[in-house]
Amino acid sequence: MYIQKKKYLKSTWYILVNEFCERFTYYGLKIMYLTRILKFNGDESTIIYHSFIFLSYFVPLPCAILADSYWGKFKTITCLSSIYVVGCIVLTGASIANKFGLDVQRVLAFLGLFSISVGTGGVKPCNFAFGGDQFQLPQQEKHLQHFATKFTLAVYTGSLISTFLMPELRHSIHCFGRDTCFPLAFGVPTIMMLIAIAIFVAGKNTYVRKKPENNVLTRTFGCIFYALRAKFTSSVPCKTHWLDNAKGKYTESEISDTRSVLSVICVFTAYPVFWSLFEQPGSRWTLQALLMNGRVDFLNWTIKPDQIQMLVPLFGVIVLVLFDAVLYPMFAAIGLRKPLQKLTLCGALAVIAFVFAALLQFKIAGNTTEIPSGEGRLYIYNGFDCPVFVQSKSLQLQNQIGPLEMFNVSHAVVSQNSSEDVMVVGITLRFGPKCNFVLDNYEFHTTITIIEGKEISYHLARLNANTIALNRIGIHDSLVKEKFGNPNLRVLVDHTFDYDDNITLTCADHNSFTSYPLSVFRGMHFNAIKVGKYNVFYNGKMVPTPTMDIIPATFYTLTLQRNGDKMDVRLFTKDEGNYIHILWQLPQYLCMSIADIIFMVTIIKFSFTEAPISMKSFIAAISMLTLALGNLLVVIISTISFKNQAHEFLLYSGLMFADTLLLGYFSVVYRSKNTDKTDSMTLNEHEMEETTVSD
Repeated sequence: MYIQKKKYLKSTWYILVNEFCERFTYYGLKIMYLTRILKFNGDESTIIYHSFIFLSYFVPLPCAILADSYWGKFKTITCLSSIYVVGCIVLTGASIANKFGLDVQRVLAFLGLFSISVGTGGVKPCNFAFGGDQFQLPQQEKHLQHFATKFTLAVYTGSLISTFLMPELRHSIHCFGRDTCFPLAFGVPTIMMLIAIAIFVAGKNTYVRKKPENNVLTRTFGCIFYALRAKFTSSVPCKTHWLDNAKGKYTESEISDTRSVLSVICVFTAYPVFWSLFEQPGSRWTLQALLMNGRVDFLNWTIKPDQIQMLVPLFGVIVLVLFDAVLYPMFAAIGLRKPLQKLTLCGALAVIAFVFAALLQFKIAGNTTEIPSGEGRLYIYNGFDCPVFVQSKSLQLQNQIGPLEMFNVSHAVVSQNSSEDVMVVGITLRFGPKCNFVLDNYEFHTTITIIEGKEISYHLARLNANTIALNRIGIHDSLVKEKFGNPNLRVLVDHTFDYDDNITLTCADHNSFTSYPLSVFRGMHFNAIKVGKYNVFYNGKMVPTPTMDIIPATFYTLTLQRNGDKMDVRLFTKDEGNYIHILWQLPQYLCMSIADIIFMVTIIKFSFTEAPISMKSFIAAISMLTLALGNLLVVIISTISFKNQAHEFLLYSGLMFADTLLLGYFSVVYRSKNTDKTDSMTLNEHEMEETTVSD
């Protein structure tokens, strides 16, 4: 028997190119714009980023109802894509508006992101469903499978090019007085979205366009509520499925479709936890990459923190190429034939990925000070360029602090107050012969405080030309590293400096405009700064001292001392972290990327084939709603604000482990509505389907 050639592929190519351009645009939007330009911190940026994604995947639900019941898929995609473009234009404008205040830029950016989320959310449930409408099922089941692979390939190819190219444009080009060029990085995706609309509309006359059914959702929900009411009010309830209580008012077909919808939605309850992990390469993992060394010396190139995300689509493209020829046969050989079995495998890979992420975060954080029980620790910074001798009978201490050096000691705390573990002791400071600002054999008597379990720092300096003081720096030093692993710096100065002096800590990278004025460190408190190499500048001239290499998760104390026309600079480190290469993220990206691609291809086909014909966009939207709920979970966990990012990664890993068990359960109990149809297809029908030739 011969099957006539089909011309469906001509129409699906328009849809595939449209999806490629739309994904290029979507992945051009980066969390680094929120941190670098709009000045949000790590938790705030994560909450905003995932709230944007939440809205992007919540909007598909009303838009799918619009597509299935009123407008149809073609009109919905066209209209919502126009809103998408408007949002891109507004966001690009916000990145240019640096002459306005920060609040104005934030408002414009939020308006742009809102429009983009509505636009992308409107087209998400329709694109694949519209492409699936071009096929005749079940005769062209394998062509649909190939289309699902090509569709996902378009998604990953668009994101791959975007995640590589946009960071290069942002970092390598300077514009509008900044060391970045987000207007260009946002402008290119805007143009790509305009191209997407033009290509999609160009295929208008080639599409199979199914008419929307106005009352399909109303009838579905009516069937559910009628059956529930009958179940609880009828004296003779139905002995089979509870939806059979709706017989008489609703047709067998409507009851069957409603049963299919509820079964699919039940499986969807296992999706949100996976999606909460799926989106984090664009947020938490990017913030982790900010603390890592991206330099590739043999290429004379630096991998940008937001560029490492290209590993997701890169691995995705590789896996997709192998999908039909290698992975499907391999899964079949090991017994993974059902879609939900493949999703269970994805869950296990996601668990491993976040364990890797947690281990890497622990490595970046490095060592943390642990003070033995019953002890306190004391730091004394010598602000003079001559040696000072420290003596204390109570501490059994007799030690020399070198010029511009630091001394620390731990001591058991003998409480002098029943309510606090605090000890106040006297010490004597004697100045060496080179200390010509004091008389010979001068001794300075004062007291210091030691608190159990705390570090307390003192700075020996002059309050004025005639007064020497041992100044306590704050209440006590912080022993807790910054959540995201950023380094912390404080600056100690004497009376010869003013925090309004023209002294800056400037990044040595000529492509960066990062600079910290002395006023930022007013009060001698620790402040988070960016990882990098820095030089000290005074009145625009670089102070001739070694370049300071600031690495992650480390506490730094910078002392400045003026000696005539010369300025002495010393940098002290405490609780050093580790500055490791960004490619150490490779294992977590590999595991998550493989999980992502298998999960995405599987659920796209699962949602389309398991959905009733008249409700495919609606089921696709419900599937995307689970992604919205996953991002809402990220927002909720981010508001908890773990003190250690590694602990947060382990929490996600634990949640995913429990979710993997749930997916495994569903893989056992769920029965596909297409099982009987698939089993009934004869070998001859399969062979005929294989001979179908596409233009």
